[in-house]
Amino acid sequence: MKIWIINNTKFGYKNNSKEWSKNMFDYFENHFIPFIKKHAKPGDTILHLGNVFNSTETVNIKLLLKVNNLLKELSNIIPDILIIDALNEKINEIFVDNTINKLTQAIYGKICYIPNDKNVLNYINNDTEIAFINSRIDKDLLKKFPNTLFFCGYHDDRNEDKNVITVGSLYQFDNTSIDKGFYVVDSKTKKYQFIKNNYSPKYNTITITNISQIDDIDIDFVNKNRVNVVVDKSLVDDKKLKIDVLLSKYNFKSITYINDVEKVELVDSTSMNMEELIREKIKNSDNPKLLSEFEKIISIFKEKY
Repeated sequence: MKIWIINNTKFGYKNNSKEWSKNMFDYFENHFIPFIKKHAKPGDTILHLGNVFNSTETVNIKLLLKVNNLLKELSNIIPDILIIDALNEKINEIFVDNTINKLTQAIYGKICYIPNDKNVLNYINNDTEIAFINSRIDKDLLKKFPNTLFFCGYHDDRNEDKNVITVGSLYQFDNTSIDKGFYVVDSKTKKYQFIKNNYSPKYNTITITNISQIDDIDIDFVNKNRVNVVVDKSLVDDKKLKIDVLLSKYNFKSITYINDVEKVELVDSTSMNMEELIREKIKNSDNPKLLSEFEKIISIFKEKY
């Protein structure tokens, strides 16, 4: 029997952001579900290690219904779905139907399921083969049980350290690593595999300290992901027009000019038409020849790129 382990879905992230919600459900509908349809076998289990929602203090009703429908769709493929309570997350209070098994109490034996509010050390021993937990417990304590394979929730970033595996989130959040995905473990052999998420957008920041770096930017990566660019403002004192023109061909999420002295200047690239912006500034200047020179530069630039 395989156990499909997911963690920290955090639906409702960024105050129920529509962009984040779209990316999350897109991952499930167009990647995760097709994947398990292809590879799941009868008797398999889907285990959610907790943090179904980003916050359970207020859950948007439409979002709750959509998540519930998602779980029902998953249960049509793998009927056995388990969710472990995370910190301040009471699954019984959120999901009232019987689509899923809500693990609010610890289940222990050779395979343990331990919610966040339970002391892990009270439920494991040297006979425990696999333990699924949602806890901030020190990894060094878990390593004292070398015969037990631990799969830990709670954290967003993935890590493997001997017998202790921090599963991490399914997709990347702000200020987290890009190494995201889910695990599959065989409950009999304890063999496991990490399935990396190469589908969801990545969130990245590129720092430009030399104008030549712009030519090295992968335009496909920028267009497929959410990339911010930070430009050293010392470069643009006499070359800002050139840099703005070069950067305008990329679909950056934001462009920031910064150094140790100047105040941060943010430009929203999603609503920026660089050519028109520059033309407007030139028209407002007192130099009528400048517009003609600019059009020549644009013509040369377009021929080159």
